[in-house]
Amino acid sequence: MKHSILILLFCTLSVAGLKAQDIQSGKYDDLLRILEREGPGDQVNLEMDSLLVANYNKLITRNMQSTGIPGYRLRIFSESGVGAKQEQQKVRAKFLSLYPGLDAYNRYDEPYFKVYVGDCRTKSEALKLKDMIVRNFPNSFVMPAEINLKSGD
Repeated sequence: MKHSILILLFCTLSVAGLKAQDIQSGKYDDLLRILEREGPGDQVNLEMDSLLVANYNKLITRNMQSTGIPGYRLRIFSESGVGAKQEQQKVRAKFLSLYPGLDAYNRYDEPYFKVYVGDCRTKSEALKLKDMIVRNFPNSFVMPAEINLKSGD
């Protein structure tokens, strides 16, 4: 009796060990198995709440319309009034001549003409950029923004 229980226990542990190896190697993925079924009559019906589907579709639509990712930029200029647009262009040109490897963006938020610089993924990266340009642009400050991905990212 003890001998047969020991054999049964050994077989069970062996099968469990093999199953664990399949899971760790990615061979035992239920979702992947469901998606790979192609035989006739192999169908999966998923029932979901309509709000879940609506939110999912909103997320997909927003991501398709988005041109960048959340990040940070530095605002180096913000003025309104007569001559503000020309000054905006001068500040942007000055920045690009001093820092040719960085991007600068003009923006108009009524009634202000603004210049933003950099595409920083983290706030610490933006603060490093601020330390680098503070001598030439002392009134710059970090702002959350939607940034462009660099080609290497």
